[in-house]
Amino acid sequence: MRQQFDETVEGLGSSEHTGKARPSIKARLRRPLMVALPLLLVLGGGARYLHGARDIATDDAFVRAAKVSINARVPGQVVKVAVTENQQVRAGQLLFQIDPQPYRIAVEQADARLSSARLQVEALKATYRRQLADVESARLSADFDSHEYDRKKALLATDFASRSSYEQAQTDLMVARQHIASAQQDVSNTIAGLDGDPSIEVDRHPTVREARAQLDRARLDLSYTTITAPDDGVVTKVDDLQAGDFVSSGATVFSMMSSRHIWVEANFRETGLTHMRPGQAAIVDVDSYPGHGFKAHVVSISPGTGSEFALLPPENATGNWVKVVQRLPVRLELDKVDPKWPLYSGMSVTAQVDTRQDGFAVSRDGGAGK
Repeated sequence: MRQQFDETVEGLGSSEHTGKARPSIKARLRRPLMVALPLLLVLGGGARYLHGARDIATDDAFVRAAKVSINARVPGQVVKVAVTENQQVRAGQLLFQIDPQPYRIAVEQADARLSSARLQVEALKATYRRQLADVESARLSADFDSHEYDRKKALLATDFASRSSYEQAQTDLMVARQHIASAQQDVSNTIAGLDGDPSIEVDRHPTVREARAQLDRARLDLSYTTITAPDDGVVTKVDDLQAGDFVSSGATVFSMMSSRHIWVEANFRETGLTHMRPGQAAIVDVDSYPGHGFKAHVVSISPGTGSEFALLPPENATGNWVKVVQRLPVRLELDKVDPKWPLYSGMSVTAQVDTRQDGFAVSRDGGAGK
């Protein structure tokens, strides 16, 4: 019994000894933890600040797309509208058709004028050849009349010819020489009609070239009766155009928003532009596609705030001025336009630019250089 009691007392003593040791260990760890934990928090916060301090973001940003005004290049009556409101179209796809019949007639008329011009030049060349023969014939006739005149003149001196026959020979010679001059003048006029070159090719003659240009113009106008999409995009306001409407040349009939020429206009605070440069990478988050970020890059920074380009810029020299941080539009272009994630002009986005990259320096002429 005494032995068991002694063992129990020793056990209790060891338990008391252990209970006293635990508080001693906690006391030794408390001070280092109180110092290390705040230090770790400070270091972590500082690292996060340094990592994100130059990631400039703004939610004052919107998707922009190139807007194309669809119009007719020739006037006429619309015979077909091949698209519907908000339809996706591809470049070269038919949008609407203008009645081509008047322009086909114009092509036929121009073609006929071209054929007529060629015939006229051919006729001038034939006339030139005939007139050369006339000149040669006139010269031969003049040579004969000249010999006849000389003979009559000699006979008159010996009284073997009458004076009347001499005068007739003299008159015939004068008429023959006038025929030569007249024939030569006709040749000169014909050469002038051949643009100074009797051997000119028919298709190089100015009259033919003009007629051919008129034919080309008529054919071009005929091609303009078919209006196609200039780019990939979505057509809108198509209902404003109906078959049977008459359209004027250059008048806008509806619009198309490009689906390839898309960019983001982000309005950053001026205080965030310190290290922003063209070429820096950016991430664009679109409100319509939460969780999907679009890779982009800075293209350019506007030379002025939006108010500078307003119709009536603000006047700050009134004495009631309050300083407000201004915003400058920054153009971001997407690295890739994915049809799976269509973007439409006016969508709200959040843009974040990593200004830690060097990007490109902006040159004095407004361009970007390495």
